[in-house]
Amino acid sequence: MDVLIIILIIIILVLLFKRTFSSAVYAICIVDIFLRIVDFIKDQVPALRSILSVIPGSLNEIIIRYTSGIPVMELILLWLVFIIYVLFEFYIFRTFLKKK
Repeated sequence: MDVLIIILIIIILVLLFKRTFSSAVYAICIVDIFLRIVDFIKDQVPALRSILSVIPGSLNEIIIRYTSGIPVMELILLWLVFIIYVLFEFYIFRTFLKKK
């Protein structure tokens, strides 16, 4: 439960300081990408596996872990993460086209 609280605090802090929807999308994707990088390191470096074992592999894993008893809630949250990733791709693509 502590990892979920830390992630929620990070997202809330970004929303408080940035106050834009795109900042929230970036924050959520940054947290998810960070979790995936840590998961990769955990898989590739056996010496760090015991230290990093408490950190989940992705936001999807967190959603599945904490909504295991409510399948409809899990489905809605997983689709919400998917939509956030689609928006993230849109923002990245738009930024890419603006750069010269």
